[in-house]
Amino acid sequence: MRAIVRSAVLLAAAAAAFADPHDDVIEVFTSMANALTTTNPGEFMKAVDADMPGYDRLKTDVTALVNQADIASSIEPLQDSGDASKWTIDLDWLLEVRSLVQDGPVVHRRQIVHCELEKKKGRWKIVSMKPLELFAPPPPE
Repeated sequence: MRAIVRSAVLLAAAAAAFADPHDDVIEVFTSMANALTTTNPGEFMKAVDADMPGYDRLKTDVTALVNQADIASSIEPLQDSGDASKWTIDLDWLLEVRSLVQDGPVVHRRQIVHCELEKKKGRWKIVSMKPLELFAPPPPE
């Protein structure tokens, strides 16, 4: 029985070693888009390296955005490249920002977002993301 368990563990480790970085990176952004939709700024920020320039502002903006509006978020990768430790990707990111105020405005935002990621402690982390203004809260009504 130990041999079977050991074999299963080795197979799982081998599968993880050969995981496709492209798919892993896409999953990072899919989770981020979902976090905006489900009003979970903490989950959105999990993918962002705390040392990224603009981190604090992004955290503040995303938190305000999800607290002030209902968000629909979608991404489409345009181009990406990298290796097992670094990745760059351009995303066509679309946000529908629906005011929580009754009959309030619905704003559509769409931008190409350029991101650079690095593998840190076995996880992909965003070390650069531009422009951050896409995630700013709506102006006061």
